[in-house]
Amino acid sequence: MNQPTFKANARKRERPRLNRAEQREARTRQLLEAAWAVYCEKGYEATTIDDVAAYAGVSRMPVYSLFGDKQNLYFALWCKFIDDLSMALRSPLRPQATLREKLEQLAATAVSAPTPPRASTLAPEGLFFVVQTIALSRPDIFERLKQRANEVLADFADIVRSSALDKGDRLRATPEVIASHIIAHLNGMSTVGFQTGKSFAKQRDVADIFLAAAFKPQRSSRADP
Repeated sequence: MNQPTFKANARKRERPRLNRAEQREARTRQLLEAAWAVYCEKGYEATTIDDVAAYAGVSRMPVYSLFGDKQNLYFALWCKFIDDLSMALRSPLRPQATLREKLEQLAATAVSAPTPPRASTLAPEGLFFVVQTIALSRPDIFERLKQRANEVLADFADIVRSSALDKGDRLRATPEVIASHIIAHLNGMSTVGFQTGKSFAKQRDVADIFLAAAFKPQRSSRADP
């Protein structure tokens, strides 16, 4: 009895082809992941474009085509970390929650973030100091760094502006000023954690700082004697 045979060239299920924009996005993500891996292994100064390209399994041309040079590559990597951090802080916030509830949740999320090893340059905070140093000699990167900071400020200000207030709550200042104080404290927590490898922040303390930055003291319902 003859056994059924299968054609060797039977059509296989093909993955959908990526368009040009999707290919560029995928390649960008691949190179940023490679840049981070090489940075963790060798540090910024010892890393070369060739190192990143070799880790990603490509020639150096895609790196230069997408980023231009090593300094722009690591600025883009820092921007990715900022985007990821912003998403991590914002995603737990319920749209229908009041501003007070959102600030409580923001404090809880910030305190639960992992602390880098003591004085480790191989942390996103270490990369931020690298990017700051780069910006001192690169006016173009300095301007983009400033623009990115303004975008983060605008995002946090929008949280303040769009949130409902609990009864009796009054904003202490404009949404932009409130957002700047919150971001400054988050940056301070991150810097202390980076420099010491320890977290000294407690959720209740951080929440109280955020609430004090956002709201005027509530008026007493009783008249003073």
